[in-house]
Amino acid sequence: MISMSFRRVPTGVPELDDLIEGGFPADSMILLVGFPGAGKTTFSGQFLYAGAERFGARGVYASFAETKRTFIRNMLRFGWDFERLEKERRVAILDLSVTREAGLQTNLNTIMETMTSMGAERLVIDSFTAISMALKDAIDVRVMVHLLYKFLKKANCVSLIILDQPWGSTSIGQGIIEFLADGIIYLETYFDEKYNLRRRLRILKMRGTNHSKSPHEYEISEDGFVILKQKRYTVEELEMMTMPALWNIARELGVSRKGRKQELINRIIRATLGVEKRLAPTISRKRRKKPAKGSASRRTTRSSKRIRAEEESEK
Repeated sequence: MISMSFRRVPTGVPELDDLIEGGFPADSMILLVGFPGAGKTTFSGQFLYAGAERFGARGVYASFAETKRTFIRNMLRFGWDFERLEKERRVAILDLSVTREAGLQTNLNTIMETMTSMGAERLVIDSFTAISMALKDAIDVRVMVHLLYKFLKKANCVSLIILDQPWGSTSIGQGIIEFLADGIIYLETYFDEKYNLRRRLRILKMRGTNHSKSPHEYEISEDGFVILKQKRYTVEELEMMTMPALWNIARELGVSRKGRKQELINRIIRATLGVEKRLAPTISRKRRKKPAKGSASRRTTRSSKRIRAEEESEK
C-alpha cells in the first residue's frame, strides 16, 4: 500500500488544526460556508493574520463583498492591524468590483499578479456568492467555477472561498463548486431552547484527512474565532439525567433525539467521542406475554376449588 502524506498549513485556529490532522492540506481549495453572522469573515481574517504574524506566510484578501476600509476597521476589534501588515507587504487587500465573465478574468489576473509579486501562500476570496450573483445564466456560473478552479490550482496556495448561505436554505451551493473543493467547513447558527444564538462548526469534507465527524460549538470572542472545548460525558453521568436533559444535549450535538434512553446515551457518547471508550450497554427488555382473556379468572377458580377440596378432606 502506498502511503501518502500532505504538508499541512495551520488555519490560525489551533482547535481546528487538532480536528484536521494539523491544518489544511497544502495547495488546497477550501469552501467556508455559513449563514449571515456565522463568522466567515472573522475566520478568514484570522487565517490571513495568523499566517503573516505567526507563520511568516504572506496572504491576499480579495473582497467582492465589503470595502477594504470596512474590512480593516472590523478586524481591528480583534487587535488585528491589517493596515500595518499591508504597509509591510505581508498582506494585500484587494477591493474588487463584481462583474460578468469578461470582467472576472481581469479580476483574476489582478489577484494572480498581486500574489506573484509578493510571493503569497494564502488567498481569501470573499465571496463566491457575490461573484456568481452577477451572472444571470447557469451556464455562466459553470464557466466561472471552472475558470476559478483552474486559476486557484495555478496559484499554488491554500485558498479559502467564502460561500454565503441564505437564511432558511438547506443547500450550500449550486452543486458544482462543492465537488471541486478539497474541503468544506460549514459554520452553522441556530437558537437553543432559551432562544440564545448558538454557533457550531462541521467539517463536511477534507481530502486526504481523517477529520472530525462531530459538530463543534464555537464563539466569536475578543480573540477572534474560538472553538469551545467539547464537554465529555461518562455513561454514568448520562444515566442519571432525565430525558429532557438528554434531548438538550443531543440537540446541541446535532444528533437525533429519537429512541429510548439507552439508545440516546449511546448516540451522545459516539457523537462526543468521550473518554469512556465503551458504549452504554443496551438493556434488553423481554416483553411479557399478555394473558389470554379470562385466564386469570380461570386460575382463581381452580385455586379456590383446590383449597375447598383440601379443607373437606381434613374434616
